[in-house]
Amino acid sequence: MIKFFRKIRQNLLSEGKTRKYFKYAIGEIILVVIGILIALSINNWNEQRKLQKIEQEYLLSLQSEFNNNLYKINLSIEENETIRNGINGLLNLFDNEILDTVSDKYLNGKFFAVLGNQMQFKPSTGVLNDIISSGNLNLISNQKLRQRLASFDSSLEILKLQINFTLTVKENLKSIIYKDGSVRKLASKMLDFQINSISKNINNKSLFNSVEFENYLIDYALLHKSAAGTNFLGGIKNEIETILNEIEQELNK
Repeated sequence: MIKFFRKIRQNLLSEGKTRKYFKYAIGEIILVVIGILIALSINNWNEQRKLQKIEQEYLLSLQSEFNNNLYKINLSIEENETIRNGINGLLNLFDNEILDTVSDKYLNGKFFAVLGNQMQFKPSTGVLNDIISSGNLNLISNQKLRQRLASFDSSLEILKLQINFTLTVKENLKSIIYKDGSVRKLASKMLDFQINSISKNINNKSLFNSVEFENYLIDYALLHKSAAGTNFLGGIKNEIETILNEIEQELNK
């Protein structure tokens, strides 16, 4: 093809058709430019398709990760509800008329629900962290989704602080039980003690004469009540569900 165009130029020059030669040369330049632009467009299109494919792969991986996190947060909310029910059961026992009617088995069950369970949330963030650390978050074309993903780690840090504070109050509760109650009796369901001990005569019902114990228990109840709200576990659940909805919308485009 190049030889063909060169031959045409040579013929035009040899025949003295300079004006036609220049017109032809300009036309040839235009064709070359058009060819380059077409090649660049094809290259850009191929590159864009590669980026879109990577984005789709990221979205699918994020969808799997956040579905797993939704499952985990729902478990945390259920566990939080178990603890709340146990706390409410114990708070009722500060009424002596109710306390006198309950058995040690009932009492131990409520203590176990409060102290044997622990509100926690350990999310999976491997995919998200990999995308952010590699600088590929911009491959997510949806700006709102991109912003939510970028801020998710900050929300987790706030949740972590809230959970740690809740665990501090729990430790205060345990310290009162260790000091004035009998852990041995609370653990009798799980451990078969064969010998007597100095705590055998301690009745854990006496803990319900402690104002300090009641205060910590109320504080613990308030924390677990707020945990299901929009600023705690409930808030993280809302974020996860919103992210999953936006991911699904992107995948269905």
